[in-house]
Amino acid sequence: DPNGGNTFNGTDYYIRYGAYERAYTTYSPIVTCPSVNDSFTTSSSNGNGKLTNPIGLLTMDEVKMAGATGSSNSSYYLYTNQNYWLGTPYYFYTNTANEFYVFSPGNLNPNYVNDPNGARPAVSLKPGATLSGVGTSESPFTVSLS
Repeated sequence: DPNGGNTFNGTDYYIRYGAYERAYTTYSPIVTCPSVNDSFTTSSSNGNGKLTNPIGLLTMDEVKMAGATGSSNSSYYLYTNQNYWLGTPYYFYTNTANEFYVFSPGNLNPNYVNDPNGARPAVSLKPGATLSGVGTSESPFTVSLS
């Protein structure tokens, strides 16, 4: 959701999204959506009901809560030594989109969306779901709903 950083001067349009403030000003990541329009869910009873399957990308807020910072950090559990995109917009300027991503030294950065980075999916589970397996091809994760 855009915050108060929007400007338009007749030729250039600049939108700075709420995640910018959470990452660099207030340092207060969240895991809830301030707007139901941004809460992508499979059911309209707890979000916007726009998803067929509850899967997406990790968000900047989730990675920041896990330990990512604006500088190198290889000691948090989402560190992979690889670049990967997050599902959180940073800003949009005229015709250029910027998205948050994790840079291989483990730091959190914004970048133009045309850069070749990987992706880390995130799956939302209902309360009471149980997980078995270790996540390998020999013992894959299995989710059971109660």
